[in-house]
Amino acid sequence: MSNEYDLIVVGSGAAGLACAITAKKRGLKVVVLEKEPVFGGTTALSGGVLWIPLGPHGRKQNPADTADAVRRYMREETGRFYEEEAVEALIEHGPKMVEFFELETEMKFIPTLYPDYHPDLPGGAAVGRSILAQPYDIRGLGKDMARLKLPLKTITFIGMMFNSSNADLKHFFNATKSLTSFLYVAKRLVTHIKELVLYGRAVQVTSGNALAARLAKSALDLGIPILTSTRVKQVLIENSKVSGVQIDDES
Repeated sequence: MSNEYDLIVVGSGAAGLACAITAKKRGLKVVVLEKEPVFGGTTALSGGVLWIPLGPHGRKQNPADTADAVRRYMREETGRFYEEEAVEALIEHGPKMVEFFELETEMKFIPTLYPDYHPDLPGGAAVGRSILAQPYDIRGLGKDMARLKLPLKTITFIGMMFNSSNADLKHFFNATKSLTSFLYVAKRLVTHIKELVLYGRAVQVTSGNALAARLAKSALDLGIPILTSTRVKQVLIENSKVSGVQIDDES
């Protein structure tokens, strides 16, 4: 494999993979280096919620939302740390980012019912600004399925992830009270046990794990190498410019 690239991305979380995909789509030769034996970074362990105001999904949920409202809310939340340029970039390019990834990659998003952290502040919204990755069947990763970082045990039940809508949890809580919920839970458990026997893990993932999986699938489909167990030891500088990286020989 060639060791010369236009862009070397260190880290395989959402930021790194999104950067790699965007660069590849613009014609650059890209590689992703990850120190762990699995990809996904902390993204794969997270809730995976993205706060993207005025995006295509949020527009449907809250068509009355405005850029001025977003600005007011951000000013209230950030106070003296408010950065106008950054906020304007988010307002202009955030929705475009969502559209780009849904059109050009395996990324699919779903809206949430989550409010802003402080929806009662001026400019705050009760709904329409947060999105999640659509649940994903990681068998789509093929042989690379085993390299996806497992979700946190604390947010799973014997390795099974719950739907982001919490519909699963409602059925689990009502399993002893409702025949419908009991049958739903029984079916979910049978399916999950089958997955454990066949694959050693759950294959239906949600939240940050789905975000990491969908981005990794998109990167791999574009021919971007994701080199796991590859620790970057040093960034190389020549003539005041980054010229490459040095890999730890033990990785």
